[in-house]
This record gives sequence, structure tokens and C-alpha cells, in this order.
Amino acid sequence: MALSGDLHDFQAINQFILQEFSDNEIATNWIRLASKYVPLEGLPARIGWFGHGERTKLALAVNRMVREGKLSGPIALSRDHLDAGAMAHPNIMTERMKDGSDTIADWPLLNSMLNCCSMADLVAIHSGGGGYSGYMTSAGVTIVADGTTEADMRLKHTLDNDTGIGVLRYADAGYEEALDEVNKKGIRRVLT
Repeated sequence: MALSGDLHDFQAINQFILQEFSDNEIATNWIRLASKYVPLEGLPARIGWFGHGERTKLALAVNRMVREGKLSGPIALSRDHLDAGAMAHPNIMTERMKDGSDTIADWPLLNSMLNCCSMADLVAIHSGGGGYSGYMTSAGVTIVADGTTEADMRLKHTLDNDTGIGVLRYADAGYEEALDEVNKKGIRRVLT
């Protein structure tokens, strides 16, 4: 979200994504389509789908763009509850987990506490909403790229930890793809 309200900031980040993440077909295709067909309301903002490591790379680049004056103001990077380590719901997102942890609310609570420790600007824990009251627990996070070196540290810690706990959740549940990602990306874990 371009907190300045400046459309140029929003467009500069879109261009950066199209150039630097050209191998992420889901994100780049979405940027192209949304730019054509999805009107903006309120602050210029765009959703995107980025994996472990990609979010941190984008956030640090955006923070550098703010620092260098390529953007006119701070950018808020936010993630809602639909993320691997941030939701427990028996009917969507975590339904039928391999280990049966569909409704165990520990993961979103751990996710939110980890994001607090990582110095995120806003951490939210929600229960229900959208007709799901009593069925789910989830966590959201927002962190601001304000151009400072302190923001570099907070962005890196928060986004690495936020996506890392999601990968670890699925690895803990026994998903081979997640175990491969843990090994490929060098995500640290404690074996029990």
C-alpha cells in the first residue's frame, strides 16, 4: 500500500515486480491483468503472491527505493490470514491436514507472537468473520518500509519468520514439498 497516496509509487513497485520477479508467472500475470481490469479504491495497493524469500527480497527492495527517493513515501506491506502458518480452519486453507491439525489454533498464535518478536508494525489475531465465527483462528501482519536501515532489519526478520513458520507448519505435518523447501532454503528447525 502506497501510504503517500501517490500513484507513481504504486506503478514503480509494479514495474519492479515485473522486471525482478519475471520468473514468478502467477505474480506477474496478476500484475498485468489487475493493472488493466481492477480499479483502485483508496490508497494505491495491490495484492500479490510471493513465497518464502521472495517477500523479503521485494520488501527490502521497496525499502531501498524509499531510502533512495525513488518512491515519495513509506509503503506498507501487509498479509491477511490466508497464509500457511497463519490460519487454522477445518473447512478452508488447512482442511484435511495430513497430521489432523486442521483446527489446532497453536500455529496462528505462534505466528502472531513470532511476528511481534520480529518487530512488525501491526499484528492481528482474529477469530471468525465472514460467517466463520467459532470455526477459525487466524493472524495478520503489516510492516512499513520507511526507508530506514532499522526497517531493513524489521522487514527481513518479520517476513523471513512469517513465511518460514508456514513452511515449517507443513513440514511438521509431513508434507514432502515443505520438507524439501526447508532443506532447499536452509530454514532452521528444532527436531523433537
